[in-house]
Amino acid sequence: MRKYLKKIAVLASAGCLLLSGCSRTVWGIPGVLLDLVEEAAEYEEDEYSNGDIWTWPDTDEHEESYEWDDDDYEISDNDADPGTVTIYIYLNGSNLETESGVATTDILEMIDAGYSENVNVLIQTMGTKYWSKKLGIESDRSQTYRIGPDGLELIRDNLGQLDCTVPETLRDFVRYGAQEYPASRNILILWNHGGGPAYGFGWDEFQDDWENLSVDEMVKALNGCGVHFDFIGMDSCIMSCLEVAYPLRDYCDYMILSEDFESSLGWYYTNWLEALYDDTSISTYDLGKIIIDDMVSKNERDRFYGDRSILALIDESKIEKLWDVWTEFAYTNEEELLATNFSQDMEETGKGEGFSERFRRGKDGKIFDILVDGMMDYLEDEYGLDEFYDDSDVYISDYCITDLMGLAYIIDSDMSEKLAHAVDKALLYVGATSDNLSLTGISVTLPYNDRSLYRDLADVLEKCDFDKEYIEWLEKFCDVTGDRQGVDWGEWGRQFWDEWGDYQESDVWGEWEDEDDTEDSDEDSSSFWGEWNLEGSDLFNIWGEWGDF
Repeated sequence: MRKYLKKIAVLASAGCLLLSGCSRTVWGIPGVLLDLVEEAAEYEEDEYSNGDIWTWPDTDEHEESYEWDDDDYEISDNDADPGTVTIYIYLNGSNLETESGVATTDILEMIDAGYSENVNVLIQTMGTKYWSKKLGIESDRSQTYRIGPDGLELIRDNLGQLDCTVPETLRDFVRYGAQEYPASRNILILWNHGGGPAYGFGWDEFQDDWENLSVDEMVKALNGCGVHFDFIGMDSCIMSCLEVAYPLRDYCDYMILSEDFESSLGWYYTNWLEALYDDTSISTYDLGKIIIDDMVSKNERDRFYGDRSILALIDESKIEKLWDVWTEFAYTNEEELLATNFSQDMEETGKGEGFSERFRRGKDGKIFDILVDGMMDYLEDEYGLDEFYDDSDVYISDYCITDLMGLAYIIDSDMSEKLAHAVDKALLYVGATSDNLSLTGISVTLPYNDRSLYRDLADVLEKCDFDKEYIEWLEKFCDVTGDRQGVDWGEWGRQFWDEWGDYQESDVWGEWEDEDDTEDSDEDSSSFWGEWNLEGSDLFNIWGEWGDF
C-alpha cells in the first residue's frame, strides 16, 4: 500500500530505512529506527515481538521449484447459489505489517463489519516476516483465512511460505476459493505496494527487492481460473493506469484503483462490507462510492496519517474504446507530447505533523528529545543525512505518470474533446482530497528521459500483447534532444473538480450513446463539448454549466 521509491532501485539501497517507499511509518518513524525507541525507554515486549522466520531459497531456485497442477481444482459455474459473494483478499503484508501492523489493522476493520452467511471474505496472508500477535497469524508460513461468525477462521495451513510475486500463488488462491466457496458474485482485492504498470504489485519480504507481480503475470494468473470478477481493486499506490486497466478488461467488469500514492490509511473496509452484507445485490457503483468516499474522507480529516489521495471506479467495458482514442490522440499529438514533459510533478503533501513535533509537546519531552536526537545521529552516521528523513522528495513524476484528462485539457488539439469524452465514459466515479487537484482518475505512462523505466514497461506491454507500434513509439520519450520544459500543473483542476464532482454523480452520460452505437453520437457530443475553447483566456466557461446537472 503503498508507495514504491523511485524506480524500486532505492528499495535495495535504503529499503531498511524507508519502509520500502510507502508513506506508512510507525508513529512517523522509519521502521529500522524502532530499536532506538527501545533504547530510549524501557518498553515491555509487545505483540510485534520477532519470532523465528523460515525463508525461501534464492529467487531463481524458488521459481524452478514451484510446480503447478491444473488438475488440482475442478471449478463449475453451476455450483454458485444466487445472491452469494466471495471476496478474495490477496494480502501481502510485507514490511507494512512487519514494521507498523497495518495489515492487521485492515483485517480488524474487516472483522468489525460482522458476518453474513451469503458473503465469504477469504484472506491469504503472505510475504511478512513478523505478523502482529493480535490475530494469531503465523509468520513462518502463508495461511488462508475466512471471516466467520466468530471472527477470523483458519481454513488452509499447509501452504508453506508462498511467494506473492509469482502468478501461481494468485492463481492457486483464486482457484481454491472458486472451488470451495463458489459464488454468483466475485471480488478480488490486491493489498500491498504498487509501482504502476512497469513495476507491478507487491514487495515480498522473503523475495528479492526487484521481484513483483507484474501486470502480465496477473493476466497469466487469472486466465483459466474460471472466475470473472465483479471488480478488481488494488489497495496499492499508482496503479490507476490505462496500461493496467486495459490488459485486465476481460477478467472483471470494473476496477477500483489509485492514480496517486496511498497513505498509511489505505482503504477503510468496515463500511462497504457492512453495506454488502446488508444487500448482496448492491450495485458496484454504490459499493465503489462507499470505498472511495471513505478513503478520501479519512485522509482529508486525519492530520497525522492522512495525505493527498485519489481513488477511481473504472468501467472496464469502456477501456478498449479509451485505449483506441488515446493512441489516436497520442500519434496525432506526438510533436507536442515530445516537446514538453507532461509527467505530473507533485510531491507528498505531508499532512501529518510528524513524530518529533507531535511528541515533543507531550509531558516534559525528555524521552522524545533523546529519541529524536538518536534518530538524527543514526541518519547522519549511516546514511549521511543531517536532518530527519522526509519522504516529500518522492514524486509521482518519477514514474512518468501523466493524467489523461490533464492532457486533454492542456493540449489544444482536434482530438482533445474526443479524449476527454472517452475518459469521462470510463470513469464512473472519482474522489480526491482537496489538495489533489492535478489528477483526475486515470493516467498513462510516458517514459520521459528514463530508458530504464521504458525497458521495464516495454517488457510488460509486450507480454500483454500491446500493439508493437505503440511500444516502439514510447521509446521516443527516452532520449529527446534539446531543452524541454515541464508542465506547471499547479491547481489547474480546482474549478474542473468543483464542477466535475456534480457532473460525475449525474445521469447525463446515461442519456448518451456510445460512439460506436450511433451515427449521431459525434453530433450529440459536440453539442456539449463544442464550447470547450482552449485558446481563450477564460478556459473554464464550459464547466460553468455543469453544476446544473
